Amino acid sequence: MSEGFDYSRFRNVTIGDREVLEGLLLASEPMTCESNFLNLYVWQHIYSTKYQIYRGRPYVYLEEEDELLFPAGADGNYETPEVLYEVSSVMRAHGRNGNIYQVKADYLEKFPEFSRYFNAVQIHEDYGEYLYRTEDLVELRGARLHKKKNLISQFQRLYPDYRVLPFSKERLGDCRALCDAWRKRKSASGYAEEIEEEHEAIDRAFAQYDHLSMEGCCLYVGEKLIAFAVCSRINSEMYTVHFEKNDPDYKGSGQVINQETAHLLLGKARYINREQDLGVEGLRHAKSSYAPVALLRNWNLIPKTGV
Repeated sequence: MSEGFDYSRFRNVTIGDREVLEGLLLASEPMTCESNFLNLYVWQHIYSTKYQIYRGRPYVYLEEEDELLFPAGADGNYETPEVLYEVSSVMRAHGRNGNIYQVKADYLEKFPEFSRYFNAVQIHEDYGEYLYRTEDLVELRGARLHKKKNLISQFQRLYPDYRVLPFSKERLGDCRALCDAWRKRKSASGYAEEIEEEHEAIDRAFAQYDHLSMEGCCLYVGEKLIAFAVCSRINSEMYTVHFEKNDPDYKGSGQVINQETAHLLLGKARYINREQDLGVEGLRHAKSSYAPVALLRNWNLIPKTGV
């Protein structure tokens, strides 16, 4: 290799990097919501997210977490364990742990020789990502999802004048107002710091509406916004839902916005990623109740010494 991996080439992820970085990430066909440009940008101020391009691949580093994300590859076109170990060695030489995070399971199968360089540890279930078939969230078939359908039917009877409109720039003010009300309602929940961080991330997303690939839908009763969802593409088969808020005073609004988001993505994505529960019991219950097809738990590669 004529030029090795250089730690000094890391730079902060900015909105100006979207044109280059988003395309590279999508082309790499990642299997994690963490390798999504919108997520990288809106949470950059929390995780001090940086990146560099090495050998044509994006290496993303969450400095505050000391996490270097696996540079995935389309059609299994991955870097070899030898190259990843070179990168890991440079990271360790700069006082970092050198671990490679969010490695696809098929990488371990394709390169069994990884074990010469790394130990593999599966990601904890708190950080697993909930995956659903888009059509399942639309159709809500089966006894397990019967209650969801009932809540949607109740909502439709209670609020026959409801409307579902596209998430758009003209509706950002309504979405901000709903976020503010939701934050006040949840401020005493015991997760105040996390709620504030998410609020900042939403502000960053909305402020750059024109420069981010956001899609979604808004649920109105009369002229009042009572729920919205924002999503974007992870790979050729999957979208991730970044933000979803609803007014719980409107019974069934959460179930309706979930189903309407799936309607929006039907035909665009086979799967929907609703991200992690982070060990929060309420989130775990809510996400599990929709019968996910998988809890995505990728692998972390921990470098061996003395190789």
